[in-house]
Amino acid sequence: MLNVDVAIQKLAAMIAPLSGTEVVDVADSVGRTAAREVTTPISLPPFDSSAMDGYAIACNTAGEVAPGSYQVVGTSAAGHPFDEALRAGECVRIFTGAAIPEGGEAVVLQEDVERKDDHIDFEEQTSPGDNIRYAGLDIAAGAALIDAGTTVSPFARGWFAACGITQVEVTRKVRVALFSTGDELVEAGRSLEHGQIYDSNRESLKALVDRSAVEIQDLGCLPDDFDATKETLDRTAREADVIVTSGGVSVGDSDFVRPAVEALGSLEFWNIALKPGKPLAVGRVGDTLFFGLPGNPVSTIVTYMLFVEPAISRLSGAAWPEPQKFKAVLEGEIRHRKGRREYQRGFMRTVNGTLQVSPTGDQSSNRLATFHGCNCIIVVPETRDELSTGTIVEILLLKNGSLL
Repeated sequence: MLNVDVAIQKLAAMIAPLSGTEVVDVADSVGRTAAREVTTPISLPPFDSSAMDGYAIACNTAGEVAPGSYQVVGTSAAGHPFDEALRAGECVRIFTGAAIPEGGEAVVLQEDVERKDDHIDFEEQTSPGDNIRYAGLDIAAGAALIDAGTTVSPFARGWFAACGITQVEVTRKVRVALFSTGDELVEAGRSLEHGQIYDSNRESLKALVDRSAVEIQDLGCLPDDFDATKETLDRTAREADVIVTSGGVSVGDSDFVRPAVEALGSLEFWNIALKPGKPLAVGRVGDTLFFGLPGNPVSTIVTYMLFVEPAISRLSGAAWPEPQKFKAVLEGEIRHRKGRREYQRGFMRTVNGTLQVSPTGDQSSNRLATFHGCNCIIVVPETRDELSTGTIVEILLLKNGSLL
């Protein structure tokens, strides 16, 4: 069996980002990968502005920014600047975000000022630049907002808008085709006959894959038939970038997906030292990347998170993601036999500043119930046997079905 880390390395070496790009509105850019560096056409802020409500003061008659008495000659409000230059000993009432008038050297806070008619007096020590946000303090015109290969975040979207950018060039969407296999599978909503089950794996995969950078082609559920499987794979590979199947990749008499792939293309690896998910198959049908995920529901989800999701991310132009690893104290025991790395579903919490984690019940690969209340994955090394209470274990945090 192939070691999990070696399998991931082999997969990463197989993938290069897609070459196609498209221009999208900033409103549709979150979750997409920038195809090239995005630079700002303006500086932020675009002018010297006040960081506080108060008074923008010029130098006094001695040419100093110093406590004393200053004449109020006007007001500068956000969107309504004071357009005249300040002379020695003058100041303007100013509000947060308003433009600093020419000659303004500092802003004195309104609570530090005593005003009488058109004069103010203050005694606080003041230095040039106090409470002023200078033009370009956030970013200077022409500087990079994000680099090529960066996934656009909600924060980046706001930054684009602040810089007046309305469109960005991103890697085109990854075309992902999905289907399940199995004569026993029935679509939800239909009546079950004896020996049939509802197809949950395809629904789980559609939810996991349904990200902004992906186009999904749902091919439904295929019967356990070699010719039908081969024809579907052959036809789909002409349009899709990735094919993801569930079931049919083991060695049973009704497992036709793996031999169909081998008839049309190649398997790069199969049979991983992984629990759950040992019969994961990875290869190509023509130029199209193929993932044959195991049929047990938990195996499907775990192998998707470990292998398919990072592959799709890489195809979309982002770097290969490395999940963040944390240490936690195990609550309860984990039975395990050396040889395969195991990924158990867990619940993590903080107790007195210490991360603690416990498995979410029976970890059988058919039990979707183990994901109820699950917020992390407990990594059980292939070199360890049973883990006892109090053992320090490695965990991978989960959010919305993705590894962080």
